[in-house]
Amino acid sequence: MRAARLAAVVALVACADATPAAVTVSVAASSSIARTTDGAALWVTSPDDARVHRLDASTLTVTRSVTVDGAPESLALFEGGVLVARARRGALAWIDDAGVRDVPIPCGGARAVVALTATRALAACPFEDRLVVVDVAAQRVVRVVPSTGRPTALAVAGGDVFVSASRLGRVRTWSRDALASDDVLRTPTARAEVSLESRAGFAASQVDALAAVSIGGAALAAWQSVDRDSDRTRPAARGGYGAVFEDRPRIEPRLLAPCGGRYARFDGSAAVTSGPSALAWAAGILWVAHRYTDTVAVIPCPAGASSPSTFASAPAPRLATFRTGRGPRGLVLSADGRRAWVDVGFDHAVALLDLDAPARTEPRDASATQRRALSPDAAPDAVLRGRNLFHDAVDTHLTPSGVVACATCHPEGDDDGLTWFLHTTNVPRKLRRTPPAWGARADLAPFHWDGEFSDAERLTRVAITELMGGDGLLVDTGAMAAYMAWLAPRRAVADDASQIAAGAAVFARADVGCATCHRGDALTDRLAHAVVPDTSDADARMAAVDTPSLRGVFARAPHLHDGRAPTLRAVLTTHNVGDTHGRTSQLSATELDALEAYVRSR
Repeated sequence: MRAARLAAVVALVACADATPAAVTVSVAASSSIARTTDGAALWVTSPDDARVHRLDASTLTVTRSVTVDGAPESLALFEGGVLVARARRGALAWIDDAGVRDVPIPCGGARAVVALTATRALAACPFEDRLVVVDVAAQRVVRVVPSTGRPTALAVAGGDVFVSASRLGRVRTWSRDALASDDVLRTPTARAEVSLESRAGFAASQVDALAAVSIGGAALAAWQSVDRDSDRTRPAARGGYGAVFEDRPRIEPRLLAPCGGRYARFDGSAAVTSGPSALAWAAGILWVAHRYTDTVAVIPCPAGASSPSTFASAPAPRLATFRTGRGPRGLVLSADGRRAWVDVGFDHAVALLDLDAPARTEPRDASATQRRALSPDAAPDAVLRGRNLFHDAVDTHLTPSGVVACATCHPEGDDDGLTWFLHTTNVPRKLRRTPPAWGARADLAPFHWDGEFSDAERLTRVAITELMGGDGLLVDTGAMAAYMAWLAPRRAVADDASQIAAGAAVFARADVGCATCHRGDALTDRLAHAVVPDTSDADARMAAVDTPSLRGVFARAPHLHDGRAPTLRAVLTTHNVGDTHGRTSQLSATELDALEAYVRSR
């Protein structure tokens, strides 16, 4: 019954004027932008220069700036302060009139945070597959709850908490009372789960934002439906990820909402939309922001409509399309759903969109936009330019139809956790697991599983021309390479120092052999080795595989070049036939536990 109700409505919502419903928590959602209860002020995160800003909601001018290091991402408003999730630090940040205080959490970074009650918050740690419950008043962790599949977004409605599993393409429902309970001896579990994509060879990717509707208390979500491996007879001439064939792109944003599933356009107009990054619903109006096309689509979407047709043949109608500036990443609405404040992240701006402005069929501009100057400790200009290009589906030299950006498969510079079938005119048939984009750095060359590329600029240009469908002309591939080199691998939390030390000793043993190939600071010899057992899938066969770095490997499941190993333990055991990938068959369970802990900590 719960699963059916969850499946009945989905999209992505930042909650109306009640935005910090953080105090009453009737409806709340993780977001990079929030509006105070009185509607007079906005809070917004700025990870590029490690700041959190308070703005006047009418003038959009900054009234307070606070330094919060560690890439501040999401925030939740409480009476007396603001709680901020940091993507690159193992602590939340509490901001009040006295300043900023750390609230340590057991993960290397949190992507989302939301209020459970007036005094308790829930944070999502995607790469540790954990939820962390925090007592805000005491500023301490109450409990840690497993949640597999990269939880990246959270929403609360009434007695329910909705959690995304972004790598698996699922939305789970938890009991709010169970998560907020003082009974720390009992670990709550999800009571329902919905898979957003059911077609063979397709996947629901980047379920990075959730929200909830006050009417009926249902979750809303937006994601990318990706055809990763549905038809291996597809002609090579049909092209790569950026191609549109018979009005059907290989990658398409989707909704699970009362107004249907399809809504994007790929008609060459300025109304093209891809890369959904935020979504908000109020008073029967749905707003969807798109980081890759710098647009917000507004769709009539009344609550209480019939169950959605997730794969409707025709896109949902639109009330309007707005241009926002580069990289919109968060939305908050007025109670009547007629106005939206947008966090235009790459422009370091907040834009006000007004649906009551004179109606036009072509895309509209924002009613007002206020940009902020970056602080001196911001990322270098070349890196920011490269980041913009990495997320760009508008430039036809990168991709002609607005379907795909580099970030489509490499969200936040990491990876999508998917294995793709590739075959174009100049790319031979292959089945390959997406590598992280931060791996395209000089000390980890050569690149790709077969070591095909020794230069990040050439790798980028070939990806543009062979996979994204662009011609690569006038594209600053040097800036894109600078962005990828600037990105840092994820770092795991060292949960058990003694076990990690024991694992380091096993790793270094000559009779085990791990350190023979995974050596040096980069933990790779940058050579190819015949270490992967054969497979019946001809497209997944590789005679030799370039040694991948073990940096951040804990965050890269599933493993091996075709994703055949679901866990690191499986790499060391089930998929290490003949001890070709380290001599691990001789190890005891205790030694394997220690070795796995050490590898995860790198």
